[in-house]
Amino acid sequence: MSEEDSVSYSDMDSRGFLLIRDFLDQSEVEMLKQDFESAALEVNSNYSVRRLSASAMDRLEPKFRHVNEQVAAQSSVKVDCLNDGVYFSTVSEKATLSSPRKGAQAFPWHQDHENYWMWFDVKNYLNFYMPVVKPVVEKSNLTVVPLDRLHERAPEIHDKLLGRGATRVLPSGSKWVVKDDNRGGKVGTLDFDPAEIEETPELRPGDLLLLRGDLIHRTQDSSTRRVAASIRYINSETQVPRASLAKGGLAKMLMMLNARYLFEPVFQCFDNADGSSVRASEIDLHLKQVRERRLSGQEAQNTSKLAFLSRLTKEKLRS
Repeated sequence: MSEEDSVSYSDMDSRGFLLIRDFLDQSEVEMLKQDFESAALEVNSNYSVRRLSASAMDRLEPKFRHVNEQVAAQSSVKVDCLNDGVYFSTVSEKATLSSPRKGAQAFPWHQDHENYWMWFDVKNYLNFYMPVVKPVVEKSNLTVVPLDRLHERAPEIHDKLLGRGATRVLPSGSKWVVKDDNRGGKVGTLDFDPAEIEETPELRPGDLLLLRGDLIHRTQDSSTRRVAASIRYINSETQVPRASLAKGGLAKMLMMLNARYLFEPVFQCFDNADGSSVRASEIDLHLKQVRERRLSGQEAQNTSKLAFLSRLTKEKLRS
């Protein structure tokens, strides 16, 4: 029986993640290594990332599709649209919001932010996380808080975080505060350290850690140079409400400003549709068309901060 045959895809409902060993073969790992080296840095000021090439994602897409079919058959999670892919490294290549210390990339406990604001539905959102450079198996992994363990220890917080994103879990005296970076304030408080219920799958190059978008996670450490590919799938039928994108507090505004190259095209898509909501598939198509124009030099890589702040202000007034 192969490693994949023993995988319980229903864990996506009960635990929020699953592990498939040796998901990529050696030639695919080498392909991704070369792709990473040739990829340019994104203009994202929240994270130091490079984007996977379309050809690299297309080569692996049949494998992703097979996993998505199994997840859909054995759980309530449904995705069908390959949206994007980036490389995360434990070594920051530029100063960003998440790397305040020179040469170190800091990812504390959090739920992902940008994908929640862009797609609204992060239960039906999967992250194919695959190390391609991993010198030490025991170090620089991704640490997660399984949904079942969170439900056992803090059922109220568990229920509030399901299908949600854009939170951080930060220490506050003897407790841990779940901070809401979407609207501001806090979601609630944990009376225990999340490390008490964490799991850290020890990954080798080519292993797949499949994560739901609403799972709390963090980088284990940045003591080794680890590079991982992170490919994202969405549900094409999700209806993304226009009002939800602009609403929010200061933390959201800052992160959107730092990643305005992503969010400005989403606003453009709403303008083109002239509606209160747009299907995720339409936004995804528009984003890919914008990327193609930027790669060919037909469109600037980024809009100005002033122009985006003006846009965001108008959207807030509109909503």
